[in-house]
Amino acid sequence: MKRAIVLFISLFYITTIFAEDSFEIIRNFEKNNGIVPFSGIEVSILFDDPNFEKTSVAKVYSNGNYLFRKDYLSPPFLLGRVVLDNGKYQYDFDPKINVIRISPSSFIIRTKDEIERQIKLIRQNYIVTIDKEEVFLGRKVYVILFTSKYTKKLISKMWIDSEKYISLRTDKYNSDGKIVGRTMFIEIDFNPKFSENLFNLDFIRNKNTKIEESKLVEEKINNAKAPFELPLGYMLIKFYSILEDNDKITHYYKYSDGVLDLSLFEGNIPFRPTGQPIIIDGTQVFFASNILWKSIIWKKDNKYYLLVGDIPDNYVETIFIKVMKELSLREVKKEPLEKAIIQK
Repeated sequence: MKRAIVLFISLFYITTIFAEDSFEIIRNFEKNNGIVPFSGIEVSILFDDPNFEKTSVAKVYSNGNYLFRKDYLSPPFLLGRVVLDNGKYQYDFDPKINVIRISPSSFIIRTKDEIERQIKLIRQNYIVTIDKEEVFLGRKVYVILFTSKYTKKLISKMWIDSEKYISLRTDKYNSDGKIVGRTMFIEIDFNPKFSENLFNLDFIRNKNTKIEESKLVEEKINNAKAPFELPLGYMLIKFYSILEDNDKITHYYKYSDGVLDLSLFEGNIPFRPTGQPIIIDGTQVFFASNILWKSIIWKKDNKYYLLVGDIPDNYVETIFIKVMKELSLREVKKEPLEKAIIQK
């Protein structure tokens, strides 16, 4: 009888744990991104070299109103570096050379509709499961697994706080299923007390500080002349223009499958060839591959192109052919993206 009671309680406990839908957890994670105040120490590890893991440690802060600060503690060459992000711009201050680099925010603030579109992409391209509940840093977390429907490989694993819905640890895997990166807190405080000037940009006011500003301008996606969809479920989500020297412009198309990103660059300036020259579908390209990503560089009609992302080996040719075909069609039709989509 006692065993039956214990079994019943155990089953009830497990059912309670997993009662929350995995996509609801992701939705709450996206909603809470930027609105939860905290301070903590974050460790980032890159596993791109099996003989040497690249590790950085930083003190991180969030004021709960889309303001972030990161103070690097290690390695030595990053010590003292400060990054501030207000959701619109990112300010990266390097005190060793007294330079501040201003670029568009690396933090993504999504609207309710954008969150739902991302959820739709993830549903379309990934098998998402709640692996188990764990205790991490003394807090209960949901361990969420993202497995590609195309490669059947694990792509990401997140430890999401069951109360605050922020990720306390994230492991990244490449298209071969090998771990390539990890970001995790080793301590975190959800009741922080900040000094008044913690998020101030005082270093910009120093007349001796050199300012380098990114010339990246976001454009309307409807004006893009690039494929809207790519194999593996990738969708065009951002379109930018990069203002180069001599008034040259490079277009940057950012794709997402809900978890991973893929980038396509198009410009009048040649990209530095990396990798080996090979032939794909009758076109000579430079192809490079490592544990983190693959890249393809080619020239077409006096334009230079760079495609980069973690593409599975058996999809490299498929994606390249799709890009080439769509670019050729757009060049002939000279039509905006929105019209081309309607005609599909």
